[in-house]
Amino acid sequence: MTMTLRNSLLAVPAAALLINTGAHAIIVLGDGQTLNLGTLMAMNDRRVAIDDKIFNFESYNSTAFDASKISLVGFISQSTNQYGLHNVGFDLTGPFGDGFPGDGNIQEGNLQYTVEVEQSYYARGVRLCDVRCVFNGDAGGAGSYSRVDETVFDVDGNTLLGELEVHNIATATGNDEHLMDYRDFCDDHGTNGYRAFEVNKDFKFFASTESGFASCSFIRQEFSQIPAPGALALLGVVGLLGARRRR
Repeated sequence: MTMTLRNSLLAVPAAALLINTGAHAIIVLGDGQTLNLGTLMAMNDRRVAIDDKIFNFESYNSTAFDASKISLVGFISQSTNQYGLHNVGFDLTGPFGDGFPGDGNIQEGNLQYTVEVEQSYYARGVRLCDVRCVFNGDAGGAGSYSRVDETVFDVDGNTLLGELEVHNIATATGNDEHLMDYRDFCDDHGTNGYRAFEVNKDFKFFASTESGFASCSFIRQEFSQIPAPGALALLGVVGLLGARRRR
């Protein structure tokens, strides 16, 4: 169910909520709850809490995709890993695509944000590791494409961790589809987890001819996490052994 922030506050207490945290305010989204991206980006404080993660939406830029027509939808996985931790993230939903096929121009949008482990969970040992990007991009007409590229940084170390990329590219012989990408930066860099990531997310759509097309209706960002070494007792899962489950 989609609702404005005002309606969610006045009429539906179980939906998106705005709460005060000292000098700042934060929006709380549950699984499947929706906030208009334009409404969010017009606020001074653009922080959104989804389960144990805090997202700070720093900037959105696009001449092709109006933020007021894009929804930010909370995502919390139904299942948990062996440590009792959910995958957490959000979907961007809207009419993404090349609305002017054959004009030679790429339709593009860019979203920059940070994601961090909420302080009380961080104190209990929860750490970020995995990043997953999924979309339902489609393309038709050789040379047309839909794609999402993102760059991920460690906020505390101010270092580049890596990149993810999903795409659907139309060719003369069919479509090259790569609709999900996944990186485990703990494995990649031999670390025990991170407190916060900064993500620069760029989405592009190009229809090469007037009869071609490039589009998608949702882009999902998903994060999973693990306990830091020695934190199992703090998370209430003493005695669990074995490698972290890949998701």
